Amino acid sequence: MFKKYQLKNGLSVLLVESHKSPVLSIQMWVKTGSADEKKGEEGISHFIEHLVFKGTRKFKVGQIASAVEAAGGELNAYTSFDQTVFYVTISKEFQNVGLDVISEMMGFPEFDEGEINNEREVVIEEIKRSNDSPHRQASRLLFETMYKKHPYGIPVIGYDKNIKTVSRKTILNYFHSRYNPKTMTLIVAGDFKSGDMKKKIETYFAGYKQNKLRAVKRASEVAGKKSAVIVKTAPFEETIVHLAFPVPRAAHKDIAALEVFALVFGQGESSRLNQRLRMNSHLVNFAGSSVFVARDPGFMALSLSLNAKDFAATMSAMLDEIQKILTEPVGGEELQKALTNIASEQYYSLETVDGLARKYGHYQDLFGEPKYFERFMKQVQSLTVQDVRAVARKYLNPKVASLVIMTPAKEKTITPLAKKWMIDFRALAGIKVSDAKTTRPTRGPRVSWSFKKPAGLHDGVEKFALANGITLITRPSFDTPSVSLRCASLGGSRLETKTNQGTTELLSRVWTSGAGPLSEMEMNARIDAMAASLSAFGGRNSEGLSMSCLKPFATDMMAMFFHTLTEPHFADTAVQREIKSMQEHIKLRKDNPAQLCILAFMKAMFGDHPYGHDPYGDEATIANLSAQSVRDIYQKKSGLTLVAAGAFEPKVLKQMVEDALGNLRPGEGKSQVFPIPFPKKAVAIFQQSAKQQSHILVGYPGLQLKDPNRYTLQVTQAILAGQGGRLFLELRDKASLAYSVSPMRMEGLEGGYFGAYIGCSPEKSAKAIEMMHTEFDKLKNVTVAAAELSRAQRYLIGKHDIELQKNSSISSAILFDHIYGIDYLETYHFAERIRAVTSDEIMKLAQQIFSQAAVTSLVGPQAPWIDAAADGNAQIAMSV
Repeated sequence: MFKKYQLKNGLSVLLVESHKSPVLSIQMWVKTGSADEKKGEEGISHFIEHLVFKGTRKFKVGQIASAVEAAGGELNAYTSFDQTVFYVTISKEFQNVGLDVISEMMGFPEFDEGEINNEREVVIEEIKRSNDSPHRQASRLLFETMYKKHPYGIPVIGYDKNIKTVSRKTILNYFHSRYNPKTMTLIVAGDFKSGDMKKKIETYFAGYKQNKLRAVKRASEVAGKKSAVIVKTAPFEETIVHLAFPVPRAAHKDIAALEVFALVFGQGESSRLNQRLRMNSHLVNFAGSSVFVARDPGFMALSLSLNAKDFAATMSAMLDEIQKILTEPVGGEELQKALTNIASEQYYSLETVDGLARKYGHYQDLFGEPKYFERFMKQVQSLTVQDVRAVARKYLNPKVASLVIMTPAKEKTITPLAKKWMIDFRALAGIKVSDAKTTRPTRGPRVSWSFKKPAGLHDGVEKFALANGITLITRPSFDTPSVSLRCASLGGSRLETKTNQGTTELLSRVWTSGAGPLSEMEMNARIDAMAASLSAFGGRNSEGLSMSCLKPFATDMMAMFFHTLTEPHFADTAVQREIKSMQEHIKLRKDNPAQLCILAFMKAMFGDHPYGHDPYGDEATIANLSAQSVRDIYQKKSGLTLVAAGAFEPKVLKQMVEDALGNLRPGEGKSQVFPIPFPKKAVAIFQQSAKQQSHILVGYPGLQLKDPNRYTLQVTQAILAGQGGRLFLELRDKASLAYSVSPMRMEGLEGGYFGAYIGCSPEKSAKAIEMMHTEFDKLKNVTVAAAELSRAQRYLIGKHDIELQKNSSISSAILFDHIYGIDYLETYHFAERIRAVTSDEIMKLAQQIFSQAAVTSLVGPQAPWIDAAADGNAQIAMSV
């Protein structure tokens, strides 16, 4: 339950108590966004989101983040069309820190002239990053097409010309006219007592003054919008298609039926678009449907990602599916699936305090009513299959449809095909509804969501060793109705040879494509109907399965999990489909220079070791793969550990495991050892890419998974990480080099790496590399101060505790520690291990790591070392 009230100054407050974990989420929702900006102000809301972190009357630059991270918390913010949200997640022990920081940022930012100028460069780097993203650019084209007059057609991030020139005076005027207590809602969710919290909120927020609120009148779209076909040739490999239709604002009575339609038509593996376009024919890399609901009228979009050569066939198939949904009733099972998935959202949100706060914040901000979800669910539950078809016929109207296409193909090639398709689509306008009756029920049985902890159940972690060598570890918890079950074996890409690289990735894609008595289609339908997930993973050291569901479906999902583990089909149709998907993935890598940068770095750092291989292989090795390749590597995995966390009874699960897996012989759980040929001299790799940003990774040989110094290295990483860390403060806050900069770390069975990544403008590359080395040298040569060490330790411990709110995180941590030979309870000793790290240990380890040969990988328009190399760096240049 929640409590809602208002301070005398007009600020609204929502208190949501949850005593599941000793953590709080403190969020301020400001009812102002990019759609409230005037002409010439575009981007100012997002810019202010950045600037309030840059100092207040109490906190100087960097101190806000440092204060939160020193208390083990996390903080961030985001801007949208209708609102701006600032949030802190923090231990209940340090709740005053979170309240103080949010209070200062929202009420008393300084907007220092020098910091404004520094942050201009950071936001411009963020804009460049957006310009290099095909999906962001396709989304921008979609919104520009749907909104010719309304401000939703303007990108939230704004325009670089505005960011370069907006004055401090304009920023102050906008802030004081829109950041008003009357436009703010403070949400506190988590482990607290409402009586005590009310007193604290009065202390921190009652002093806000009511400035004059600037009224905003948003332009409306012209009534009677006509259909449009927009084709744009862009410098990307991927073709992205959006077919969009106007829909009403969020509070309209038809939104519930539209959300159900979108779920049935294009959400989940069993949805109609996914089955037809991806699973059965693999015409697309992605197919989906969604409804953009907002304060003002939104739109529904059918979205595709594909190869341009498949455009005509894909659009023809989609037209067939649209015709079916317009003429034939939605199946009863499809409707029940939608109802279950929507209902399950409120239970999944219980896992974290952030989820709780977001849920209540969303409904309060959009509808002015935190309990709106209950009204929405009543609308959803009252729907019939005829209602869903009716809303589809009402809104999938060819007369107002916009077909938006961004493609590497020439416009003159795609435009005639797109216009012809729209003509065919318009021909459906008068199509009659089928009178054929379905024998399927209108709705399936209602699900019982009640759950409580069985009497006498032990809450702790238990480990069971089965007679056949399988290990089962359980950690029951009935704080929420979620269940996570995972399993893993040693194996992964280290089992591959030079000729079958990519097999592990293929295994992870097809492992769940049918098992036991169920075909792939039947599995997908059942999983989606239970609002659950079942997926496979294959990494460099291991492979396995992951399942998440809610308690009412746990028995059925676990049975499916065990069938998938022991009786996978690996059908040739699924294998061939996913081989094609992997080939497409490799072609699309030119659109992801950061990924190319990391792959080249791994190759240079690890050489012929399995860690140096591309997990996807290459075009030659992928072409060699088959269903038999997958079966072979599936059989080679070694050992088996299962870990479950959540709302279940360990004895019942243990019996299920013994019944399902008792005849399995998983092996000893050993892995072959491969020596790593780390480079002896510094190496620099350059790949040319015609993007607006360069992507750089600088790193050194690191540690093994079980190295006793691994906690020291984690603290070292934390000193560099976060908004209060050295990389953010020096390279972003002070030097304005980038939007994205962070330390990078990997531990492996034989060794790993440690370094830093940055994405920046090409002309800043040399300075960025120089400053990263400067920060590494400081760690080698200067003792870390006690306060900074404490911040890093609390930052790590806090992140760890926040993450362990989720059952899936608990099961994952226990699982991978156990299979790699670490104590399965190690995650519960994390805090004491981190607290034990000293400054001397950090310096000693830094001297060890940063005295080795460095690898520098850069993908971008140019590299600073091409003309003049230093220190005997090996140079490798290639074109992307």
